[in-house]
Amino acid sequence: MENKHKKIYQITGLSLLVLVLSSFIMISGNNEPLVKRIEQYLQKLRTDYSAEKLYLHLDKPYYSAGETIWLKAYLQDASQTKPVAGSQVIYVDLINASGKPAQRVVLKAEGGKAASSITLPDSLASGKYRLTAYTNWMRNFGEENFFHQEIQIWNPADQVKEETTKATAQQTVDLQFFPEGGDLVTGLASKVAFKAINPQGQGVALQGTLYDQDGSKVQAVKSAHLGMGAFELTPEQGKRYFLKVPFSNGTVIDYPLPATKAQGYILAVDEVSDKNQIRIHVQTNVPNAKSLLLTGISQNQLLYTESINWQGNQLAVNIPKDKFPTGIVRFTISEPSGEPLAERLAFVNHQDQLQLAINTNQQTYGTREKVTMVITAKNTKGQPVATDFSLAVTDDELVSPAVNTPGIVSHLLLTSDLKGYVEEPNYYFTDVSAEKQQALRYLMMTQGWRRFGWQQMLDGQLPQLSFAKETDLTIRGKLLTKKGKPVANGEVILYLKDQHQTFIVEETNEQGEFAFEGFNFSDTVSLVIQGTDARGRRDQVEVVMDEKNYIPAQPQIPVPGADMLLASTSKEYITASSQQINSIDESQSLTLGDIVLKDIVVESKARIEEPFRLHNQADVVLRGNQLPVPPSGNILEVLQGRVAGLQIQRRGFNDFRATIRGQGQPLYLIDGVPVDASAMGAISAFDVDRIEVIKNAAGSAIYGGRASGGVIAVYTKRGGDTYEEIDETGKKFIIIHRAGGFAKTRQFYSPRYDGTADTKLPDLRTTLYWNPIVKTDANGKALISFYTADRTTKYRAILEGVSPEGTPGRSEFVFGVTDTGQASGK
Repeated sequence: MENKHKKIYQITGLSLLVLVLSSFIMISGNNEPLVKRIEQYLQKLRTDYSAEKLYLHLDKPYYSAGETIWLKAYLQDASQTKPVAGSQVIYVDLINASGKPAQRVVLKAEGGKAASSITLPDSLASGKYRLTAYTNWMRNFGEENFFHQEIQIWNPADQVKEETTKATAQQTVDLQFFPEGGDLVTGLASKVAFKAINPQGQGVALQGTLYDQDGSKVQAVKSAHLGMGAFELTPEQGKRYFLKVPFSNGTVIDYPLPATKAQGYILAVDEVSDKNQIRIHVQTNVPNAKSLLLTGISQNQLLYTESINWQGNQLAVNIPKDKFPTGIVRFTISEPSGEPLAERLAFVNHQDQLQLAINTNQQTYGTREKVTMVITAKNTKGQPVATDFSLAVTDDELVSPAVNTPGIVSHLLLTSDLKGYVEEPNYYFTDVSAEKQQALRYLMMTQGWRRFGWQQMLDGQLPQLSFAKETDLTIRGKLLTKKGKPVANGEVILYLKDQHQTFIVEETNEQGEFAFEGFNFSDTVSLVIQGTDARGRRDQVEVVMDEKNYIPAQPQIPVPGADMLLASTSKEYITASSQQINSIDESQSLTLGDIVLKDIVVESKARIEEPFRLHNQADVVLRGNQLPVPPSGNILEVLQGRVAGLQIQRRGFNDFRATIRGQGQPLYLIDGVPVDASAMGAISAFDVDRIEVIKNAAGSAIYGGRASGGVIAVYTKRGGDTYEEIDETGKKFIIIHRAGGFAKTRQFYSPRYDGTADTKLPDLRTTLYWNPIVKTDANGKALISFYTADRTTKYRAILEGVSPEGTPGRSEFVFGVTDTGQASGK
């Protein structure tokens, strides 16, 4: 075989000369079929089964009830690490400790990015919540591939209790051993990595002594980083080994090492010692060992192949790191038949992430002073990068980020490809040193590969695709007989109101399923859906909607999140956030421009001859042109004194609640859609066509028990004509379906202290500034400005984003504010 790349190494350990003939292009005849199988499988994965990665940048790691979670989503192709163009619908669920969604939003992604917010109800209970984000396509590859982040939410009404996640001496420490390559083999020296964790999944520092079965001391062992470390061992024939670990409470526990194999293979990988090359050393004690294949796979591509033709029992090879992109490489040695013999993950870091810089216009800031910030984005070649980033600026004393908290770089390049929980992932990407590279090596030796198994690849097992990539919203359901059997070839008509009144007609399939596709609307809309069977009969069918009750399960591993604060810190945070919520000026209320409602998109339209209405005669009808503009911006404010028995109470800025005497809290409707009371503050008075008030439960029976306290129904001018009554009693062939759409786009409010704002009210913002779309120009620069608040403290700016090619970047900047204006940035 022609040797296009010479690799001849002399091994002096056993005085054996090993001749390695290899090529990146040509493989020995025995290995060629296996290489083709691997390449074909990976090609299929990249083209038809490429998984997706999703990351959320949040403004803070924890919140108080009543606050807003500001977020930006970044969606990437797992194989190519480029922004996803296929999936455009992102689901974000805030799930409580009981596994039930407390809040849900659906985002519309463009170019793999989407910005939104989640308003937390002021009634939300204190506790730990899980923020989970995913696409419909990601469900094909398992929920462990979703984005999960734990956040703490406090309710000011609850008593704050001191909590801690620190391990105690009485907690059981789980200690696992990972021989490099997979096995301990008699007579062959190898590295044995280990990882010690507490029940919360956090690394525990330990030191102990390694003994053999006879009680003879072998060596001392000590962890290096977060309970991880490694030691070298040459196991003797027939011997077992154990690590004796003493703990501070006086107990001593013996942890046995895995059993030693009589014969086998050792795969050792050194990705740390040489800056430019990966050193691989393969050993065996198998007599007359067969020719083997060494492969290197990264980003679902076979980037390295090497035939191992034994002339002794060792092989050494140096592989240039530039053969691989930044990320995880999976090295495997296998027989020509494909049977895997040893495997090792390695991380290649070319440090080619985006070079982001944050600078301010001066070194000194006082309270309520304007900050001008310059953002600069370049690639590793120093060339400017034009893209958009997300930026959060928070009070660093009240909003304490977790140590080495997960970030966009560590998630997209590292944790999204590894099984299990990775503690403090950002540690490996900040101020990279030899010590951190060694710690990352231990991580690679102890964590498993997530994407696909070796045997899956050999057998050609591909994921079962049950969920499609979504580019828009789909309204789904089934048409059933009264006995619950599917109605095939039936007809379903969907009526809706946009600037026209329209309907769409679809047929059911053999399973009675129907789907109306191509929708692109915000918030929630009311639809009327009517079904008939193939003979046109209505009374014989029932319409059953797919309510999308899918809830992601709690991961079996710890979820990354913020460190629990001490009680004193959380009290200060709650106090500041509560005072801020209750003291915000009414001029800060949302306007129509803050909420964008896109038109419903349908292809075919026709007039509906008979419009519909959702309830009977209202007790009071107030026309929009007869109502004054509310000073606060909340339409509920102008109802005070205009409806007998209706009391309006103010609870905060732009926050009002209604009570109907003798009934209680009413149901709020906007164009027939039930909403939270807070949504009334987002309706412009100029958009109101009329307000209808139903003061008794009997008049609102169509809405069920939710309207036992009465109804306040706001109809907007864009809502069109009113609906006539639909009597749903006993007529399940026609229903009112309230379809959820994309989350409304809200604009983060940032006060201006330039003489135009009321400066009497306190400003205790914990999130000083949030901007999900900081756009750099052709020179890679962006200029933004905002004002400091009232606290003399430090502020932390965190900037994250990806280039158009999918390269991630992250930068932090801290500056201070004092009464005298003496501050420092770093």
